[in-house]
Amino acid sequence: MPENVHETDDIEVLRRLALEAWRRADALQMQANALVNDKAALAHENQELQGQNQELSAKNKALEGELHVLLTRISELTRKLAVATSKDEQLELELELRTLRRLLSEHATEAYGSTSERRPRKDDAPAEGKEDAKKKEKEKARGHGPTPQPRLPIVPVVHHLDAPDCTCPKCGGDLRVMAEQFETSELVVSVRRSFVIQRHKCQKYHCNGCGHIDTALGPQRLIPGGRYDLSFAVQVALDKYLDALPLERQVRRMGRAGLKVTSQTLWDQLLALYTLLVPTLLALQERVLKAPLVHADETRWRMMGKGKTAMWWLWTLVSHDSVYFELFPSRGSDAALTLLRGYEGIVMADAYSVYRALEKALDKRGGEQVGLDGSVGVLTNFVLVICWMHARRPLFKAEKDAPEVGHALDLIERLYAVEAEATEAAAGDEAALLEHRRRLRAERSRPIIAELDLWRHSQRALPRTQFDKGLVFLENQWTHLTRFLEDPRVPVDNGEAERQIRGPVVGRKNFYGNRSEAGARVAGLMYSLLGTATKLGIDPHEYLMTAATSALNRPGTVTLPHDYAAEIAARA
Repeated sequence: MPENVHETDDIEVLRRLALEAWRRADALQMQANALVNDKAALAHENQELQGQNQELSAKNKALEGELHVLLTRISELTRKLAVATSKDEQLELELELRTLRRLLSEHATEAYGSTSERRPRKDDAPAEGKEDAKKKEKEKARGHGPTPQPRLPIVPVVHHLDAPDCTCPKCGGDLRVMAEQFETSELVVSVRRSFVIQRHKCQKYHCNGCGHIDTALGPQRLIPGGRYDLSFAVQVALDKYLDALPLERQVRRMGRAGLKVTSQTLWDQLLALYTLLVPTLLALQERVLKAPLVHADETRWRMMGKGKTAMWWLWTLVSHDSVYFELFPSRGSDAALTLLRGYEGIVMADAYSVYRALEKALDKRGGEQVGLDGSVGVLTNFVLVICWMHARRPLFKAEKDAPEVGHALDLIERLYAVEAEATEAAAGDEAALLEHRRRLRAERSRPIIAELDLWRHSQRALPRTQFDKGLVFLENQWTHLTRFLEDPRVPVDNGEAERQIRGPVVGRKNFYGNRSEAGARVAGLMYSLLGTATKLGIDPHEYLMTAATSALNRPGTVTLPHDYAAEIAARA
């Protein structure tokens, strides 16, 4: 072999070694640069931590000083209280003591405050045991299966091998299809919302005999001569009143999908839909007022005018199978009278004074209902029951300053445990629920109420404290709070109304309220029908389409959500 060939090979080897050395040198240089950067970052982080540590140390010293002052003052007040003989002086000292203890508690819980109304259970495991249980629960729950999706349509998609891949990688033979043999998996796919323009051509016909011209019927329109169909209006209503999406936000979302539209156009669709469904709303209202028991509640609602804003109120009545909303410009007795419209049954509510005043204010001369403001309305002869959640709330807030409240809270929890037991035993049967409530309330709830009554009469609270508010509430509302013992139809709280009003409250936060009285009426109708449909477990979109289509075909037609639910059940 020629000598120059060996030289060429040696040169190539040296060149490769040099390249490898350069690569290693570059890698080492990069590592060195990274270490330098890490060192600088660590130095900066260490500097920040030192600054934070200094701030924390200063804060801790300040807190220690405040705690020392508070403890000294508490010790001094305790000595004074021990020798005080005047009741007024004792009350004053005790009030200041509780205030100082509350300040101490706030220092301890400042970083871990919570608005939850849950209390720790007496049978809770120790902290360490609970942590171990949580860890075991997490380990056991790791890797949950797919969530069932019974309402989603299934679209089959079959995958085949490409022609070049139909050769066996082991022997080179041909791969053939195995009949009806698949490896199956599921994939949830999001289909982007889209809009299309349907160009309808209505065929014209000509009579050869007389020359008459006729035209085929065109599509059904929500607004005569309008450009948007019924499904468009229904979707706008669902987005606004069920999902709390303001019209302007809907306009932007539609713009991203290619549709240019204004919020005024969307409002026109909602108003037209409202006009169709007014008879259905009136029928729903009548149905609610025939229920033996309704839950009542109200919340603020903003009415935005030109240059001014007024405070309106959204009122609700909830029966076992229906939800009704109505907006009024006041929270007074005239609004409550109009809402109840001569209702004769049981009203579950909070302790708002209007309900109790209306229950009493029957005019002896003609049986007319006289409002607090002197207005006269339809006779309303209902029985009022008061919510135990509202009775519990001030007591819960008072517990950290008045530990003796804990006994009352335990008794109230036992009341709720009895109700939960009755519900569980009934297993969804309404008649069985009433029977279980009647028996359990007589056997267990009545003694609990008697014990709670003894407790409240044995307590003394400082004026204007949460404890005092809780005792005053029990004193003023005791008769209405305990009426549930006499009637198994009566629940123990007004949670149903508070849950139903939560959706409109989210909407109020998103679009702030309404701009006109017409908007208030539309909102009341939509919240009522959609809330009832949701409560019955039916598809709100399909229900509104069915009800509005029937009203378009035969104006004045009433299609309650209950009618649609019965139709769905009959099909099944």
